[in-house]
Amino acid sequence: MHGDEARSTFGGLLVSPQKVAGVQRDYGWLPAEKTNSGAMALVVAARMGARRIVMLGYDCQHTGGRTHWHGSHPAGLLDAASVNEWPAQFRAVLPRLAGVEVVNASRETALRVFPQQTLEEALS
Repeated sequence: MHGDEARSTFGGLLVSPQKVAGVQRDYGWLPAEKTNSGAMALVVAARMGARRIVMLGYDCQHTGGRTHWHGSHPAGLLDAASVNEWPAQFRAVLPRLAGVEVVNASRETALRVFPQQTLEEALS
């Protein structure tokens, strides 16, 4: 849905866990299994050299009855229907995060795959 805008305003590497027109998916290091954008972002950051990642906003639940902090996606986009699968998808990418410290500093979260800290602790 936002592919044209992303291609016209961003000059970096575009990756997607789904098939997206104009975005190369097979880099040889992307997860082949079904995943979510958050797990994919961790894999991309690790591949790009990150050695420490502080996660924010990874609640992996419908906090306050909302599907996302910004509300529901417009028609045509998936809208967190598989939220219960996300923790297992984060566990599935753990081998791709070897050597990377990942801290979940989300205020409310159902994701227990990574150590949790407050943002203040993570940044101190």
